[in-house]
Amino acid sequence: MKIIKQISLIAVTAILGLFLLSSCGDENNDQKSQNFEQEQQEMVNNLENLRDDLDAKIDELGERIEEDGDDVSEDVEEAYQELRDDRSELEKTIDNVEDASKDSWDRIKTEADNVYDSVSNQFNEWIDELNS
Repeated sequence: MKIIKQISLIAVTAILGLFLLSSCGDENNDQKSQNFEQEQQEMVNNLENLRDDLDAKIDELGERIEEDGDDVSEDVEEAYQELRDDRSELEKTIDNVEDASKDSWDRIKTEADNVYDSVSNQFNEWIDELNS
């Protein structure tokens, strides 16, 4: 009888331990899910803010091109086209980030960071060049 009680106690302890480990795993997954969603939203916000800055500059250059007509400089036309291309790339990246899964997040995040840095640097170079 004593052996049955010991086996029962061991079984109950094992089941309780498995339950606790399972609960910890769920909390860990919940935390990972929240981190993923937060990082994803922050990335989308950063990309959208950069897109909005590009839109403003594209609109400004478009007006300048219309006003100057044939007298518009090649730099302005080149900047206008490059910024439009960069904007398209940003839009695709925003879509990719929004569609990312937890499994693909690390790869998508790295790609989005690279696009953000590249477009942001190019944008700043155009601003500097056009203002000088």
